[in-house]
Amino acid sequence: MADRFAPADAAVLAPYVTNVARPIFALKNLPEEVVAVLFAYYSRSRDSLRANLLRLLKEQDLDLDRRLAVTATADPDLAGARRKAREFHEKWVVGYGHASVAEHAVAHLALEDVSIVASKVIEDARLASYTEKSTRYVVFDRERFYRDPRVLASPHAALYEATCRQLLETYTSLMDPVTASIRAETPRRDGQTDRAFDVACRAKACDVLRYLLPAATLTNIGLTANGRTLEQLISKLLSHPLAEVQAIGAAMKVEAQEIIPTLIKFADRNAYRQETGEAMAKLAGAVLVKAADASPEVALVHAPPDAEERLIAAILYGYTDQPLREVESQVGKLSQEKKVRILDEYLTRRGPHDAPLRALEHLNFTFDVLVDFGAFRDIQRHRMATQTPQETTAVHGYSTPPEIEEYGHGPVFHQCMAQARAVYDAIATDCPGEAQYVLPLAFRKRVLFTWNLREIHHFVQLRSGRQGHPSYRSIAQQVYTVLTRAHPLLAQYIRVDLEEYRLARQ
Repeated sequence: MADRFAPADAAVLAPYVTNVARPIFALKNLPEEVVAVLFAYYSRSRDSLRANLLRLLKEQDLDLDRRLAVTATADPDLAGARRKAREFHEKWVVGYGHASVAEHAVAHLALEDVSIVASKVIEDARLASYTEKSTRYVVFDRERFYRDPRVLASPHAALYEATCRQLLETYTSLMDPVTASIRAETPRRDGQTDRAFDVACRAKACDVLRYLLPAATLTNIGLTANGRTLEQLISKLLSHPLAEVQAIGAAMKVEAQEIIPTLIKFADRNAYRQETGEAMAKLAGAVLVKAADASPEVALVHAPPDAEERLIAAILYGYTDQPLREVESQVGKLSQEKKVRILDEYLTRRGPHDAPLRALEHLNFTFDVLVDFGAFRDIQRHRMATQTPQETTAVHGYSTPPEIEEYGHGPVFHQCMAQARAVYDAIATDCPGEAQYVLPLAFRKRVLFTWNLREIHHFVQLRSGRQGHPSYRSIAQQVYTVLTRAHPLLAQYIRVDLEEYRLARQ
């Protein structure tokens, strides 16, 4: 639901946003630091960005009036300067195809009231920056979920609406009792304030109950992207089969054109992307035979067999003038002791916040991962990778957080999952793509990840940490364990937390 501001408040906001009423808008006339703070609020605040901005303006936390006055008067021919800039971009970007110019123009977009389904399509753009409403720190509203027009025009409309409501109402109704159960069994840290303890217990309850959120749940995203990335993203959205995603792409283009009009003017539906996706979906269904699913949650499906020697050669290559083939030949003749010493010298001096050096990027490992949608929502943010997610379906079943059973809420949870699956199956007969909106985040999907070894270090260390959600902690731990079996010498340098924690860190 878009914001509704009184006329006076709308006038206060108007200089800083491209519109004051629609759910997608761009920011303008704001210092970069202010933009960063406003986007950071998405992770912690239930309010919209414009509501938070209005509050900051009214409380005079921001001194923007003088900035606007200076901007308006500093150049008496400001309109002329803008016209010349557009002409320059037309010449170098459009006329000469010099698209790299677009990388120096940046737009900040607020995308509000978009579904979790759409959020994953948007956040697949590798070079943009995002801040999304957190399922850990914000309790989602029971009324806020996406109503897909195709589903609403089908015989399944009432069932879809009722199921999404049931899931969100169950999520809301269990929030207080689950929080109370967590409080009762959680030791309070020395010196921890009542508020800090309450916040920590509520965060854990949100972690447990996010499994109930339907993928149709509405969320907010702060997006920062340069012109080239934004043009590609908008084209991708406009070419997507879901109506919601197409509408988001169209709205983003309208709003961003007020900020960088020339650089994204040609963003449009891409026939190659759209038609290829449709053709491949049909072809996959025709040539692949359904087989029994017996693979593990995390499987290492592709890895270089000579990974250790390849890494050592890549390391030494940067410190010599010899060609790689010669370096590899000599590395193959080294003793194991010397190979270990080279790896030690390269990796053991790292401080607690140091990433490994870049030679590790020359090794790629591909993992086939079966993960619940909620954990995928977090893992997908590691975009220094090649990711191929399958569409969310009900075929792989769902995950159940152990606390749900332990606190006595198992029956209602499983009833919700069974209802969602039955409704998904019914909707999928007429609206196969749109049916995924009704599935809760507990349902599992397959994703193919190709990570280089340097990114694996980052992913495993960050996502196996005690503060992480149990579902993606398990995936990070399994990535480490599987890699250890295949390449123990390489894996021994990865920092991992293999402990099992009863509760998230307080």
